[in-house]
Amino acid sequence: MSTSSEQSTILALSPQTKQPEVFSPPGVTDLDGLTDGRREGVYATAYGFGAWTQILIELVYLVVLMLAGLIGLFLLAKYAVYKQSSGLVFGLLGAPEQSKALQLYSAIALSGVCGGCSSSLKWLYHSVAKQRWHRDRCIWRLVVPLLSGVLAVFTGMMVISGLVPFLARSWLAGLTAAAAFGFFVGLFSDNLLAALERIAFHLFGTMNDRFQKQGDQGNAEQK
Repeated sequence: MSTSSEQSTILALSPQTKQPEVFSPPGVTDLDGLTDGRREGVYATAYGFGAWTQILIELVYLVVLMLAGLIGLFLLAKYAVYKQSSGLVFGLLGAPEQSKALQLYSAIALSGVCGGCSSSLKWLYHSVAKQRWHRDRCIWRLVVPLLSGVLAVFTGMMVISGLVPFLARSWLAGLTAAAAFGFFVGLFSDNLLAALERIAFHLFGTMNDRFQKQGDQGNAEQK
């Protein structure tokens, strides 16, 4: 084998020439997904003190927000099951028999926040381990849980009102289904926003379409 062929083979096997790894479950023989692409014995962190300070702050924020959502769901379930006539949830929602809608949307909102926290936490530990964490994505990681809760509530309203016809409103008849729906929406809030955007473009068009129509009308008048 010639020297140039040996060098080409070495470069082809070198870790630096690997294609970027995507976030997905590792295959049966794919050890990069388990080792984050590191060689054996390499344990030192790739981040400095300032970066780790921000990473830990983000981690604490997401964990505390998720725990708050879970505690809220627990208190809401206890209030609904035992028909409580006192306490924090009763003070906010009123009598259990008269607050069915408020219970439903509260469960959707709280579980949506939990789903958003799960999504943000997943991307946080993936990006840190694979050395793709950066500060410019901080706003995304902090805002996603709150955005997920809001999106879950309004998506639930669309379903219940019949505005979204391909989902049956009977799915959201109870608190368990509402909580499951909210968590699902929160976990995949980015995907849902993209899907709703496509629906809106289909129904209302885009600004480019409007300008194009105006331009076509103007050309027709000139002719």
